[in-house]
Amino acid sequence: MTLSQQEKQRFLQALDSDLQFLAEVRSRLLSSELVQLPERFAQFANQVTTFIERQEEFNARQEGFNARQEEFNARQEEFNARQEETNATVAHRLQRITDDLGDLKGHVAGRIARETCDGIAERLGFEVIEQLNGNDLRRMVRENNPADITLGDRQSFYRADLVAKVINQAGEELFIAAEASYTADERDTHRAIRNAGFLKDFTGLEALPVIASLRNDDTVQRLVDAGEVRWFQFDQRDLSPE
Repeated sequence: MTLSQQEKQRFLQALDSDLQFLAEVRSRLLSSELVQLPERFAQFANQVTTFIERQEEFNARQEGFNARQEEFNARQEEFNARQEETNATVAHRLQRITDDLGDLKGHVAGRIARETCDGIAERLGFEVIEQLNGNDLRRMVRENNPADITLGDRQSFYRADLVAKVINQAGEELFIAAEASYTADERDTHRAIRNAGFLKDFTGLEALPVIASLRNDDTVQRLVDAGEVRWFQFDQRDLSPE
């Protein structure tokens, strides 16, 4: 069946003017999915709008949280900076206290070594003839006038913890040069060996380096075991205050 131009025109006008008729025609021409598409799209658009509104609300809350977090981070960084400064100050003070205690313990050990000079010599198999003090060592250096000894080594030699002239069981005279410490380290051993070398050079007599300590670190103990230095071990009671 072929429609005339007038019939076509009336059909189109009916579509434009009668919404129910338009819907019936659409339902015949289109699938149910296509017919429902505008409504579904409207629902989807409404859901998208709702989602966008909620997302914007969430973003606003997130921005507020981020601002508070940044403020907190700034305060935390400021606190951390102050804490690091405090930690550095405390560490410096603790190190000073540790150094002071080390020096104090070293002085105590040196004093006890001088006070127990006879006991140290006896333990090593010697008998004390004379214990030398700082003035004796200065006089020894002046009499020999060595040009190759630095001022620092001279001053360290004068402050030796213990220097004594002793006699061994064969009646031979020699010197012992002792450095005292709670825990002897390589520096103590170096001073003892150096001082013994000075004494031998100045007097021509044999001089033995001695470590007087409660314990030794690994480096010192290896030298003791190798016989390069003699060890007088303090008893804990020797170093305890009365």
